[in-house]
Amino acid sequence: MKIIISEDRIYDLIMKHINTMFDVENIHWTYGTDEEGDEVDCAMLFYMGDYGDDEDLFKWYGEDYFYSEEMRYRNKEMIKKWKKDSPMLEFDNNGKKDQLDNLFGNKWHQPFKDWFQKNFNVPVKTIE
Repeated sequence: MKIIISEDRIYDLIMKHINTMFDVENIHWTYGTDEEGDEVDCAMLFYMGDYGDDEDLFKWYGEDYFYSEEMRYRNKEMIKKWKKDSPMLEFDNNGKKDQLDNLFGNKWHQPFKDWFQKNFNVPVKTIE
């Protein structure tokens, strides 16, 4: 039996699932740090609960992050790709990205970008 679901319906289903996976009221963030431990506003760490005591969810990197001093010695082709793909969001190894991939393939990326922008007012171009 073949079931046909409209794109709008899939989008709504994905958004409902994302809302059940992530309790926005308990997601917090802090600025990323450079190798000297100084805060940088071109990277952010999002986490659930209290910083350091609970679950890291994802890291956000703006384009300026890849111009930083610590990136200068990395693979130039990778840096070029990351700059092109930024701002980017990288999931931590908490199984949440795998769960979304297993349920929805890559169809969850745009709904998640929209959800992220709406809840944190931070744009995302690429999800890693």
